[in-house]
Amino acid sequence: MQRNRRSFLKATGASLGSIGLLGATASTAAASVHDRWEPADSSNYTNASRTASDMRWLVIHTIEGSYEGCISWFQNPDANVSSHYVVGNQSNQITKMVRLEDIAWTQGNWEYNETGVSIELEGYANETDFNDTIYQQAAEVARHVCDTYGIPTQHPTYDLAPCSAYSGEGGIIGHNQVPDPNDCSQVTGGKYDPGNTWDWDYFMSLVNDGSGGGGGGWSDGDIVHCTADLNTRERPNLDSSVVATMPTGSNAEIVNGPTDEDGYTWWGLHWLDYDIWGWSVEAYLDAGYA
Repeated sequence: MQRNRRSFLKATGASLGSIGLLGATASTAAASVHDRWEPADSSNYTNASRTASDMRWLVIHTIEGSYEGCISWFQNPDANVSSHYVVGNQSNQITKMVRLEDIAWTQGNWEYNETGVSIELEGYANETDFNDTIYQQAAEVARHVCDTYGIPTQHPTYDLAPCSAYSGEGGIIGHNQVPDPNDCSQVTGGKYDPGNTWDWDYFMSLVNDGSGGGGGGWSDGDIVHCTADLNTRERPNLDSSVVATMPTGSNAEIVNGPTDEDGYTWWGLHWLDYDIWGWSVEAYLDAGYA
């Protein structure tokens, strides 16, 4: 098989799935990013012992109200709702309300609650002109969560996430992308937050420290390695077969790409340690030999 970006068609490959999340646990979490700890009422979330292998999604919401009002509501035993973090539009307004190991009740879809971490933004969907402070603070939280639990720092651009929260590649999505558990062709509860005034491109550039994530400028012949156990697929899309799972630290040569499909950036790779060819998502690739 010729190793060039035009003729590379097939591989024995893999995707980043739950296997790629197995290393980190709550005990390996980085230093806290929150300014306040104001626990939600115990009747508004589920006690759990989640680890990185359970978490796949970070979901962005808008409060449809004020920062302090949201905190108060999550502490009301009649609310029956909660989020892990509440982020305001002024400095030092990051409040943690549910332990990341526990399950917040906020996505409107139980599987996405089980596999998700949620951030509430002060403001209103389609109305609020979000300031730079809230972008910076939300990005700080997102980096912390994704680094700690192996959630890909990519924003899938599909309209709706997969029917099953366990089948998707994972990433950072809006509440408007969570499917209804009873009809996955529709958004859960008709939600549309964070809305069209939320600048996803700017936010994701901050999450990725301005780099846009992954390799960006890679080209044929460059060497990369995977930073977590990583699947490679026969084709650069989520419907393609997963043929192998490359262990953390596996080295590969870029032979094709990048290709954007299903909301992800894909690279065609020759996995040098195993002589395997496939397409993998950029989020868990880094430059150079491991």
